Amino acid sequence: MSQSTAIAERYPHPLSFIGKNLGTGKTIAFAPRKLMPTASCIKLPMLVALYDKAERGEIDLNEMITMQPIDQIGGSGVLKHLTGGLTLSLRDVATLMIVLSDNTATNIIADRVGIDFINATMAELGLSSTTLKTRIDFGAIGNEVRNLAESTVADFAILLEGIAKGRLISPKASAAIKDIMSRQHYLDLLPRYLPANPYARDLGTETDLAVAGKTGFFPGFRADTIIVDANGQTLVMAAFVYGDDQSFLADNAIATFMGGLGQALFHELTN
Repeated sequence: MSQSTAIAERYPHPLSFIGKNLGTGKTIAFAPRKLMPTASCIKLPMLVALYDKAERGEIDLNEMITMQPIDQIGGSGVLKHLTGGLTLSLRDVATLMIVLSDNTATNIIADRVGIDFINATMAELGLSSTTLKTRIDFGAIGNEVRNLAESTVADFAILLEGIAKGRLISPKASAAIKDIMSRQHYLDLLPRYLPANPYARDLGTETDLAVAGKTGFFPGFRADTIIVDANGQTLVMAAFVYGDDQSFLADNAIATFMGGLGQALFHELTN
């Protein structure tokens, strides 16, 4: 049994994970087809569907969107704090949906792309278990994170591998999606203990390890889906994890567990 699988076996709450080295094909997984909530990781399929629609010529990423006060919603993100009437390109709205997991941006994308189109796109890509159920609506979601969306880590591995290999939608779209993912601000789950420098690009410095991904947060639940480029190797990892810790503290028990899991997966997949 691998170290990461042993870690999962000892964990007292429901979880699933998958890790794959795209160069060697080595794969380590635990309950990879277990249907789980995604929390905000579903925003990655939404981004993919947006780029798919743009590739079809049905939507313009340069379209200017004016945020109305009625659009603003609580939870993660920054648009909720800004003045209504702010105008951003659709591409910038999508970027905020990923890099800050902005809920207002998410609903703008959901309305502009369409939930049915998002789900149909995932089905076409082979993500047969992935379903977005609602835009961000805390009344509809309530205390059950599954009411937002469900998927499997196996589905997300397909998505991540397609992006990493430049085969999802088109090489240009895959590169654009990965670039947005690489700007995400949240690195405290699977890559928590990996030597990623989120400011390397800003400082013009080289880095041996880079992470591109999308996280999900909900009381008592965490999710993470990432591409790791390290020393010429590319890995994809995804994990959906429940736990008792309801907090959003930096040392949340689920988050630190996922950090240890990510560290173990990285070591096993690269050695």
